[in-house]
Amino acid sequence: MKPDWDKLGSNYADHPSVLIVDVDCTADGQGTCQRMGVQGYPTIKYFMSGDKKGKDYQQGRDFNSMKSFAESKLNKPVCDAATKKGCAKNEVSFIEKHEGKSPDELKEVAKEKADELKEIRKARSEAESELKQKQREWKKREGALNRATNILKQMQKTAK
Repeated sequence: MKPDWDKLGSNYADHPSVLIVDVDCTADGQGTCQRMGVQGYPTIKYFMSGDKKGKDYQQGRDFNSMKSFAESKLNKPVCDAATKKGCAKNEVSFIEKHEGKSPDELKEVAKEKADELKEIRKARSEAESELKQKQREWKKREGALNRATNILKQMQKTAK
């Protein structure tokens, strides 16, 4: 697999948004592998924009399979703010809305967006935490109701 992996890396060496790397989990890369949840070798992970945990790649380990996956999943055009190439309609609208602003104005808008992103992530985290707590409560209540139902069924049988 290593030769095919290296060949894939060479294919994407100059690509602006795809980076092919390998980490030796038995040497200096142990910390990275632990953080990424790597338990078996070889493990292939891929990361989409903004994804810090990555997803496990579960397809073929030959060059053609990996290249096909990279082309279909990872090789998406990146929005170029200068030329608007690879940009979706909403991205073009956003670019046009902010064209002509000074670097300081752009910096302020970027700060506002970063703050808004932090707020959303915090709200999502709190909601996920609340949901997990509710799921524990529901599971506990469901178990109690299942036990009660089973006891009542037994009691019905013995009452006959």
